Amino acid sequence: MNSYMVVATFKEGVTHADIRALIPAEQAQAKVLTEQGLLGFIKVAMPKRTVFIEAFGEDDASVLSAIQSLPFFAIWNVELFPTSPPAGANF
Repeated sequence: MNSYMVVATFKEGVTHADIRALIPAEQAQAKVLTEQGLLGFIKVAMPKRTVFIEAFGEDDASVLSAIQSLPFFAIWNVELFPTSPPAGANF
């Protein structure tokens, strides 16, 4: 399984009310994906309207498929970044 950093920014025009309406469904689906080993940490930087998600999958397509299952996907712009351990790390 490969690791990825997913960087999601809220689309222009998305309001706090739009976000709040999706939170319960987002949390439920994120929990499912975490239990399946497809998501790690999720960090939100609301002042920058940006979300950072650690994700795991065989390839870009499998990670994108998992991210697309999140309700917030409809209100996000998403970029995927394959990651690797830092040089010299013994992971």
